[in-house]
Amino acid sequence: MWNLFTHFFKCRHLVWLPVLCVALAGCKDDFDDSELRKQIADLDGRLTSLEKLCAQMNTNISSMQTIVNALQQNDYITGVTPITEGGNTIGYTITFAKNKPISIYHGENGSTPVIGIKKDTDGIYYWTLDGEWLLDISDNKIKAEGTDGEKGGQGEEGKPGQNGITPLLKIEEGYWYVSYDNENSWQQLGKASGEKGEPGEKGDSMFSSVDTSNDGYVIFTLADGTELKLPRKDSFGISFSNAFPGISAGETIEIEYTLPKGDEKTLVKTACQNGWQAVVNKKDHLSGTITITAPDPITDDEVLVFVSDGKEKTVMSAISFCIVILDNIQDNTVKVGGGDGNLTLEITSNMEIKAVPQNEWIITDEQPQSKALATNHFHFKILANGDKQNRTGHIEVQDMGGKVLKTITVVQGNALEEEIAKEREILIKFYYATNGDQWENNTNWCSDKPVGEWYGVETHYDGLVYKMRFVYNDPANFNGNNLSGHLIPELGDLSELSFLEIQFSQLSGNIPEELGKLKHLYHLNLSYNQLSGEIPTSISQMTGLEYLVLYKNQLSGEIPNSIWQMPSLKRIELQYNQLSGELPQNINDLKTLDYLDLSYNQFTGEIPETICLLSDLFRLELSNNQLTGTLPENIGNLKKLEILKLANNQLSGTIPASIKQCSELTYIDLSNNQLHGDIMLDFFLQHCDAIRLNNNYFTGSIPAELASWLDKNFVFNISYNCLSGTIPWEVVYHFRWGSSKSSIQPQNEGYRLEIPTLYESTDYSEDGKVIVLQKATAGNGINVAIVGDGFADVDFTSGHFDNVMHKTMEGLFRLEPMKSFRHLFNVYAVKTVSKHNVFLEGSETALEGKYGSNNSGYSYAECKEGTLRNKYINKIPAFNPDEDICFVILNAYTPNASASYCRYPQGFSYSISGLGSYTPASNNLHGFENKICWGFGCTFGHLGSEEWNSFGGAATDATKEVILNYQANGWYMNLSVDPENVPWKKFLTDERYANEDVGIYEGGYYCASGIYRSSYTSIMRTTIGEVTFNVPSREAIYKRMMQQAYGDSWQYDYEKFVEYDAINRNSTPQLLRSTADAPKEDRPRYYPMVIIHEQ
Repeated sequence: MWNLFTHFFKCRHLVWLPVLCVALAGCKDDFDDSELRKQIADLDGRLTSLEKLCAQMNTNISSMQTIVNALQQNDYITGVTPITEGGNTIGYTITFAKNKPISIYHGENGSTPVIGIKKDTDGIYYWTLDGEWLLDISDNKIKAEGTDGEKGGQGEEGKPGQNGITPLLKIEEGYWYVSYDNENSWQQLGKASGEKGEPGEKGDSMFSSVDTSNDGYVIFTLADGTELKLPRKDSFGISFSNAFPGISAGETIEIEYTLPKGDEKTLVKTACQNGWQAVVNKKDHLSGTITITAPDPITDDEVLVFVSDGKEKTVMSAISFCIVILDNIQDNTVKVGGGDGNLTLEITSNMEIKAVPQNEWIITDEQPQSKALATNHFHFKILANGDKQNRTGHIEVQDMGGKVLKTITVVQGNALEEEIAKEREILIKFYYATNGDQWENNTNWCSDKPVGEWYGVETHYDGLVYKMRFVYNDPANFNGNNLSGHLIPELGDLSELSFLEIQFSQLSGNIPEELGKLKHLYHLNLSYNQLSGEIPTSISQMTGLEYLVLYKNQLSGEIPNSIWQMPSLKRIELQYNQLSGELPQNINDLKTLDYLDLSYNQFTGEIPETICLLSDLFRLELSNNQLTGTLPENIGNLKKLEILKLANNQLSGTIPASIKQCSELTYIDLSNNQLHGDIMLDFFLQHCDAIRLNNNYFTGSIPAELASWLDKNFVFNISYNCLSGTIPWEVVYHFRWGSSKSSIQPQNEGYRLEIPTLYESTDYSEDGKVIVLQKATAGNGINVAIVGDGFADVDFTSGHFDNVMHKTMEGLFRLEPMKSFRHLFNVYAVKTVSKHNVFLEGSETALEGKYGSNNSGYSYAECKEGTLRNKYINKIPAFNPDEDICFVILNAYTPNASASYCRYPQGFSYSISGLGSYTPASNNLHGFENKICWGFGCTFGHLGSEEWNSFGGAATDATKEVILNYQANGWYMNLSVDPENVPWKKFLTDERYANEDVGIYEGGYYCASGIYRSSYTSIMRTTIGEVTFNVPSREAIYKRMMQQAYGDSWQYDYEKFVEYDAINRNSTPQLLRSTADAPKEDRPRYYPMVIIHEQ
């Protein structure tokens, strides 16, 4: 068993000094603050540094108290450890056998208050101030130490006297203050800094130096040169690597110890209480470690260490602990949000501490008067992190002298992360406010996936929402994802939202004012909903808004005037609401506006003339309002205007002549107003694709140019005006006359458009006569018959019929291979005299021809085949209907009368064509000639149509089977169902065709895919432009011409065909050689080829 006792050495050789003077660092006019000036930019900063210095001075004063106690109690020093900062020694930590460790700091000396100690005649040390006794409020001297205890026996400690009072210093409002009554009152001493911050002289503070070179003593030299000697521990004892270590609850640390001497009998033992654990790990006779584990919760205790030499000496030493408990802080780290905020730290310690931020964005808000053995609350303000990355800062927990005890890491999130989290919450709220569970597509909504993967939401690279789009997925149903409920005001907090579109849903309620906060929004489309109320004035705060689209709602009231002043607006679509008011005179403030639609509302007043200053305006729709007045006189200033719709108002006056300056105008609708004057059809027919001028009081007549306009346009209505005169034959003859006359002929009461009287033939003597246009000069002769329909007797006497027949023949031989083998053909024309020379309802023609277009845009043409074959074709000698071919030419100037009738595998085949865009005046048969060649390719060459369109879809197996069956009989050799085995494969590998546009192109036989053709385009695909037969088509026509001209004696020779075809081959290398891509921009023909299967 250990006999525990304490053996203390008393100091017998101390030099007792009657007076100890301590020069405290002060600051006045001659204080050298240059070092502070380098670190601190303003007075507040300098005072902060001075306060730190003051804290160090208080520590030095407290340390002096401990030294005095040590002198009084005959204590001795067990260890001296330098305190360093930035590689420099700024002080020392001194550990004692009895007293708590102390810290001594070096500072900078000034000439302000000097605190000292002096021994009075009663043998007691008292505090002095500037050399005079420091008195309390009762004028009593203040003790700096306890009185001596009574001397005990050898080896025993005298009882300590009553504690003295340790003065405290502070700096406040630029002055030094001293307290000698535990901070209950303070006495002003003098200025702590110069009036203008002038530098003083640099020097040491209370302690000038600490000499540890002597094995027996530690010598403290004060600033005035006074030396204090305190004895070191007896040579038999123990020293520790850290006699005042920091430790946390439950933590285990190791302290190294060393003995100045020892042998195998030397013993080291520990004693603990209150849950502390200490285990000695002996390394050798002179060293080892002590493993110490603190209890949880931790207590303020010491670990006693006893060392015995195994004989008669035993010494005791204590390891005290610096306890700093960071309550509710894990791993010395706290996390704070990215925005402005507050941080409170709960720190429990057994010593006086302070918490010092090390970063500018962590600001001390409130520092408590820290007390030992207590939990203190330190408050800080945290400034927002504007960066897109997290940042890390630190708060140091220091003792009052500035020694760092613990470092707390502060991890601040960035504003971006907070914004992303906030936006997620907004979207979730939006989801429930719009009944997201009922949406047709709510993929990933409210899940953990990034919001950019939620249906209808797109984010920037930084994760912030910039686009929300909910539109219909099925064009047939106009379904906008079935949103219902209401818009939430929090949408205005999506700071980067630039595109918001929610169409075709059932949103109701008002448009939130808060949407005005969306400064980046350029596209707002809430059309086709049930939104009500007024348009928020706050929309004008969207300074970047370009598209304001709110049509098809139930909005009411006037448009806020501020909206008419938005500089960035390009498009305003507010049609189909219940908006009212007048168009403002300052509408021209919308300098970038190019699209304005306010139709189907309740606007009143006149159209302001200033609207003509909107130079970018290309679409103006104000129909179905209650507008009055005239059309703006300077409407011609709208040079970019394409669409003008002002129908169903109460407008009066005439169409301004300046409108003819609107050269881009394509759509005009002034119907159902009170306008009068010239109808200006000559201008509108020249520029517009759609014309609605009905139900006004316009005057004028119908020009013949209307016929050619109707060839390609549908939207036309000039009825119920004050037009007069006779409708031109070209219009009445037009194939669309039947569907258009109700939009042309009816006029206001008292006005009438006359239909011209139909001409009736009286001379039928030419009917059935055959004209030989050309005779073959080689071979058996290939017969071609050309028969007209709709030609009256006057067309024969005028030469019109003969001219059309010859033009038809020339058109046939315009292209290869017919051009080179023209000498093999007999060409006949058969005269057919019709009662009427127009194709109108009620008119009569010899072959009862009809033509037009169906709802899908396909042209059609037909005639009485029996009449054609049995009454007219049979007039041609040696004409074989099952082998030879026939062309029927309708006497109608229209490009939409075309069709081919082919009998499979053989039989009577013929092609019908109108005169296209040809008129006798222009003598232009280019489009007409292409149709003749196309018909020849169908009926004589047995070629398949190479046209396709995107809505044709993929070829079915049945379609492919039809093509394969036709190819077994020599038909459709210009098509293929197998890209690996096309009929023109030999041309792909023949180097003589290397420069040709010969390849494998997908699309044909009215199918977008699954059928292949050999060239980018050809006359079998379109009759528009300069087109020809491609090489497999030329080969097919060449074969049939040779077979029919020379019969069975002719045998096909590929080399002879290639020899002939040299005139068609391109000598210039082509970019395209073989491709499977179909050209998407080509225009389909829509001319039918009718295949008649003979039973």
